[in-house]
Amino acid sequence: MKKLVLVVIPTMENAYHSLQDFVAINPPIGLASVAATAEKAGYKVSIIDGDALQFTLDQTVQRIVDLSPDYVGSTVMTATMDITQIFYEKLKAKLPNITVIVGGPHVSALPEQTLRDSQNIDISVIGEGDETIVDILGALDRNADLKNVAGIAYRNNGQITITGTRLPPIKDLSVLPLPAFHLLNYTLYRSYGWNKWVNGYRKPLGIIFTGRGCIGKCNFCAAHSVFGHGIRYFTIRQIKDQLDYLVNNWGIRVLYFQDDTFTANRKIVNEICDYIIEKGYNKRLEIMVSSRVDTIHPPTLKKMRGASVRWICFGVESGSQEILDRMNKHITIAQIKKAYALSREAGLFIAGNFMLGNLGETRETAMDTIRLACELDEEYASFAIAIPLPGTELYQYCLDNNIPLPAWNDFGSVNTPPIPLNESLSAEELMKLCDIAVNRFFKRPLYFLKLLTRMRAFSIIRDFVKMYFAIRAEKAAKRL
Repeated sequence: MKKLVLVVIPTMENAYHSLQDFVAINPPIGLASVAATAEKAGYKVSIIDGDALQFTLDQTVQRIVDLSPDYVGSTVMTATMDITQIFYEKLKAKLPNITVIVGGPHVSALPEQTLRDSQNIDISVIGEGDETIVDILGALDRNADLKNVAGIAYRNNGQITITGTRLPPIKDLSVLPLPAFHLLNYTLYRSYGWNKWVNGYRKPLGIIFTGRGCIGKCNFCAAHSVFGHGIRYFTIRQIKDQLDYLVNNWGIRVLYFQDDTFTANRKIVNEICDYIIEKGYNKRLEIMVSSRVDTIHPPTLKKMRGASVRWICFGVESGSQEILDRMNKHITIAQIKKAYALSREAGLFIAGNFMLGNLGETRETAMDTIRLACELDEEYASFAIAIPLPGTELYQYCLDNNIPLPAWNDFGSVNTPPIPLNESLSAEELMKLCDIAVNRFFKRPLYFLKLLTRMRAFSIIRDFVKMYFAIRAEKAAKRL
C-alpha cells in the first residue's frame, strides 16, 4: 500500500514570535478532507502537524523520513511560500525520490510560479484537492502521463505543464467522506485566547465547514482561487455527523463554524441549531461563527444564541463608505450598525475585523475606520493592513501599476512590513495608524469595564497584561 503524508509545515514561530500564545491553532480541516478521500481510495495516510506539535523544520522533516512515504503534500499560503521552499529542500536532501504535491490559495493563484520558485516541488494543485489528489496518486502509481489529470501544474521533461483548472469545483459535496479527524491529535488544538473570556475554555476545539465558497467578491480575498465564486453546501447529514464525531470523540468545548458567511443560508442554520439543541450540545459548547452584515435575520440570531453560538465575527473592514465600495464589499455603514444592534439584542458577543490601507485609503478614511470601531458596541476588534495576495484584485493592481512587491515571506499579517498601495500612506504611516487603532480601541476605560462585567474578569485582566508584555517584546525586537 502506497503511503501519503500530509504535513503542516511549522511557521508559527516565524510569523508570531512572542504573540504565539494568543493565536488559535486550528485542526487542518483542508488536509483532513484530502486525507479522507485518499484513504477511501486505498492509500495509507498520515498527517503531521508541525505547528501543533511545536516542531522545528528539521524535526518535521525527520518525522516524515521516519514514515518513509511515497508522497508528501501540504497547503501553501503566500506568506509561507519561502519557508515551504526551505522545508522541501531539507526533505528532498533526505528523501530525493519522494513526490511533493502542494495546494492552497497561493498555489492555485500562481501554479506555474510555485514550481519555478521551488525546484523541490513536483506538482501544484489548482483549486480543491479532494478529488484531484486521488487522480494524481492513481496516475503516478500507473506511471501514466499527468496531462490527463485536470487542475494541476507539473514538471514534464524540464518544462512546466499546466493542465488547466478543474472546472467546475466539486458541485455535489455530498460525495465527500467525513474529514479524517481520526488522523489528528485533538489535544493539540486550541481557540483564540479571547474565547477563554466567556467560559474559561480554549480546548478541545473543533472546526466545521457547512459549505465552501463565499457570496462576496472583495478585492482583498483570494478564497475564490480555490473554491470558486458562490457557496456550495454540505448536506445537513454530513454536518450532523461531524458534530456528533467532534462532541463524542473529541469532547469539544469550543466549536468554530469556519464558513466565511455562516448566516448566508437561514434554512441550514436553523436546522443545525435545532439539532444542537435536540442533542443537548448547547449545554457544553461555545460556538463562534463569521458573517456578513447584510445576511442578518433577527429570529435566526436568537435561534443561534439558543444553540450556544456566543460569538459572531463581522468583516466590517472600513468606516468609510467610499473605501467599502472600492473594496467591493457591497455593504453600507448603516447595515453595519444595524447588524451590530441586532446581534447585541440577540445576546451575542461581537468581534469586528477592520482593514487599513486598501485602495484609495487616506489618513482621513483610516481615522473614519478607527472611529467606527470604537463607536460600535463590540467585545473584540482586530486591525489588519491590506495585503495584495496573489489571486486578488489588489495583487493585479500592484502588477498593473508597478507597485514594488516584497519576498513572499513579507506578505504576512503580523511582524512583516506593510505593503503600501497608496502614495499618500507610506509603510511607516500605515504602522502608525494601526498602532493608533489598537491603542484607541483597547485602552478605553469604559470598554474595559464592559468586558469585566460581561465576561470572566480574571481571564481578561491576565490576557491584557500578557499581551502588554508580548507587544513590548516584539517592539524591542523591532518586529512591530
